[in-house]
Amino acid sequence: MGLKFGSGDIIFLDTAPFIYFFEANPNYYPALEQFFTQLYETGAQAITSIITYIELTTHPARKGQHQLVRKYRDYLSNSENIALFPLDMNIADHVVELRAKYQFKTPDAIQIGTAVACGSDYIITNNKSWQRFKEIPVVLVGDM
Repeated sequence: MGLKFGSGDIIFLDTAPFIYFFEANPNYYPALEQFFTQLYETGAQAITSIITYIELTTHPARKGQHQLVRKYRDYLSNSENIALFPLDMNIADHVVELRAKYQFKTPDAIQIGTAVACGSDYIITNNKSWQRFKEIPVVLVGDM
């Protein structure tokens, strides 16, 4: 895995890494399994935004898989090394700046704005357009 982090590091996770991990995507699961193992072993902190919760649970909710929605909610709400952040005015200010500077769509700007507001050391996504953002290293899951 190309990402080295340790205790005290904050890693923002976009929605795709969670989907790939939970669904055991054969292309990405091994790298994400190693990532989560390293996360828990080092005591590093993963964070994500409420957008991830919304994106992660919409498809199962649409299919009537309410138990799976609760499972995802519990995982994001109760994991020791994963924190879920709501949208607040501090994050919103970063979102406005990102939309103005990079023309990101609002959901993407909320994700990246959360990473900025929370002092992330890395961002993990599979959205190549996020690599335009240079203030925090953006790591694609496919490159892990």
